[in-house]
Amino acid sequence: MSYYREQYELSKEIARERLETCEVLGEIINEQQDLILALKRENKRLEREYWNLKQTKRRKK
Repeated sequence: MSYYREQYELSKEIARERLETCEVLGEIINEQQDLILALKRENKRLEREYWNLKQTKRRKK
């Protein structure tokens, strides 16, 4: 096999591995974004609940 053919095959293999790595990282990023959004919604709900409790407590005084 010629030198250039070997380099071509090696380059092709590296590109394939890089693509697979990008796909895996993309899946991880999507999972993390889903988790971030869920935590953001939960935080917003808790802030609203806390504010409502403060308002109720103030009205009772």
